[in-house]
Amino acid sequence: MPYTRIAPTPSGYLHRGNAHNFLLIQRLAQEADGDILLRIDDIDRGRYRREFVQDIFDSLEWLGIEYQYGPRSVEEFETNWSQHLRLDRYYKMLDALREKNLVYPCKYSRNQIQQMTSGGIYRGENRDSNLSLDDEGVAWRIDVPKGHQINIGTKESTHHIDVYQSMGHFVVRKKDGLPAYQIASLSDDIEYGIELIVRGVDLMPSTAAQLYLADCLDTDFRRWITFHHHPLVLSASGEKLSKSAGSESLLAQRQAGLSPNTLF
Repeated sequence: MPYTRIAPTPSGYLHRGNAHNFLLIQRLAQEADGDILLRIDDIDRGRYRREFVQDIFDSLEWLGIEYQYGPRSVEEFETNWSQHLRLDRYYKMLDALREKNLVYPCKYSRNQIQQMTSGGIYRGENRDSNLSLDDEGVAWRIDVPKGHQINIGTKESTHHIDVYQSMGHFVVRKKDGLPAYQIASLSDDIEYGIELIVRGVDLMPSTAAQLYLADCLDTDFRRWITFHHHPLVLSASGEKLSKSAGSESLLAQRQAGLSPNTLF
């Protein structure tokens, strides 16, 4: 079984921040004599393009990163490794949450939530009790108790995150009926027995959300998982990097004939 995973999303060309994450994962895996899984998170197909998937393979090769599990080409990924091939597992999680009465339907769009809440985090404001989970065009949100704290054990220390404040009643099934990222990611990490998850510090609330889901589903996930949240690589102007074809992308670095050693 893999020890850890590299889990990019094919929603744009990878950038220096992704490279930093991948190289750190490889170093930590080598120190633990553990194997790496390449898991491409394509549950959200809104921005999916095959050239973005190819960029993942090209970037890993350019960086000199070796992994032991996962696809080796776009065709192999789409045929055998896409998250859409594991939808049945994700829906089982959603069904379990429904059976426990932990989810409720929500009709609001992201823009509506931005207008009615502070910071765009929905915490049950104007909740409509007349909706059904079986209605078309509704998302499923999980009801997080006010003040609920999640303790995240990392390689360095333990962090205390208020899930209600940081994530609110987050979406577990989208309006189109597909499982949300939090469900798919947690399910895959459990299925593959991942022991170490390496993420940027900006994703600590997401980690708390997945641990909350794991607790709601009565899994043993907490017993074996460890997290490492690393500082972000920022742009020259001090901003968080985003996937683009700009000068910060790994594609631009490769096209310029640069070495990975010039990244940091």
